[in-house]
Amino acid sequence: MTTSEDRYGMTTSENRYEEGTEIESSRIMKTDVFLFLLDLEVKRARRYQNFLSILLLEFKEYSDAEQTEDPRSCYQALTALLMGETRETDIIGTLRENELIILLPYADASAGKLAGARLEKAMEHYNFRGRGYEVLVQQISFPMNGTDTVDLIKKALGAESS
Repeated sequence: MTTSEDRYGMTTSENRYEEGTEIESSRIMKTDVFLFLLDLEVKRARRYQNFLSILLLEFKEYSDAEQTEDPRSCYQALTALLMGETRETDIIGTLRENELIILLPYADASAGKLAGARLEKAMEHYNFRGRGYEVLVQQISFPMNGTDTVDLIKKALGAESS
């Protein structure tokens, strides 16, 4: 691993992702960082009476197809898709193994549904099923599905019935 200095004189590492993450983008947050940012956004939404939506993307093997490709390459294709299809203000993170979560600030339930439909449409071009995998997209909205961070996380983890 080599290090270099950026234009501000800070030392940086060429391999910033050596801490166990397989995700190749700095926009995808680890779980603890994502949960911290989610909590801040929920508090902001409650204070200013705004909405927010969360999209859950579960990446799993497709049961009726032969696995034709390495799961890591398909997962990387999914993260590349998310980088192109989400706004810069959207916050993308990991929730559990093979699950990504996208926080859409200031997006009500209908805007979240449109964003989810746009992602599903874009995923058709990647043909994950043909590669032996599928991506399931679910949506959770604040305040409809929960009024605080704990409620939303419980809903996202499937702790509450839909």
